Amino acid sequence: MDVTPPTRPDDPESSDAAELDDRPDSAPGDTSEPLELTPQTARHAETAGRGMNPRAMFAVGALVLIVVALGAVLFTGLRDASTFFYNVDEAVQQRDSLSGDRIRMQGNVVPDSVERTADGVRFVIAYNGVEVPVDHVGDPPELFGPKIPVVLEGSFVGDRFSSDEILIRHDSTYDEQNPDRVRDAQRDADQQGAAG
Repeated sequence: MDVTPPTRPDDPESSDAAELDDRPDSAPGDTSEPLELTPQTARHAETAGRGMNPRAMFAVGALVLIVVALGAVLFTGLRDASTFFYNVDEAVQQRDSLSGDRIRMQGNVVPDSVERTADGVRFVIAYNGVEVPVDHVGDPPELFGPKIPVVLEGSFVGDRFSSDEILIRHDSTYDEQNPDRVRDAQRDADQQGAAG
């Protein structure tokens, strides 16, 4: 088997090298390389039709998943941040314009208004002397009860408020972030207790 590398006529170190201008197919003064006509191996043909390698495809797929996940987290965060917060009296004043919008509404549970239903609980909340009947789907938190300040998340359906989340307002994080609201709600609850 001959292992001598093939020589090219334009290779100056080759034994059969010719001057570039002496090649029969070159024009005088032509210094360009000759066209490569050597057949490609099976390996070249195999990789040419394959496209991206599996590692690159995996990296692109992982990147797409990360971008989609970040987008979902951002969308959820922005949606939660855009849920407006109203006291009962403010929400009732704007009920027509808020109808169908998801909002958070705070108030105090009116004594003797809590009634269990097949899918949750029905009750009335009040703030500054304004009351709203509530239909809540799901079980209320353990501390839920009369005269307890709550934050409801849901929307108005006619004159009633349809809720699917109840937050008890005596949470330390909420108290730290909203000291004025906590103080006002407690004062309103105390006034309800004195009146009832």
